Amino acid sequence: MPAFAGVESAPVRNRLVTMLALGLACPVAAAAVTCEQYGAIAQQTVRLRDQGTSLKRLLADVDRGEMKEKLTPHERAVVRNVVRHSFEGTLAPAEVVEACREGGAVVPQR
Repeated sequence: MPAFAGVESAPVRNRLVTMLALGLACPVAAAAVTCEQYGAIAQQTVRLRDQGTSLKRLLADVDRGEMKEKLTPHERAVVRNVVRHSFEGTLAPAEVVEACREGGAVVPQR
């Protein structure tokens, strides 16, 4: 077995768990996603991109598992936008938080 055979499996396995822990771990199940949580998702997206994870893979993670169960369709759409813009470098994590607080188009204010 090549030395790099399991390299991608650990990040793939842990990606959803990490995004949930950093961005969506809410003590109140019914609580809406906060601007800071969107910012944490943006930060984690940049980290995962830098480790070689594809945008397609990250977006697929948003639409399955615990994220799909915990988020409303609107929140999932916003998270997808945050992931896309963060991955592409269109918005920095701090800009995601700022846009959210100001009710911007990428992360609309609730």
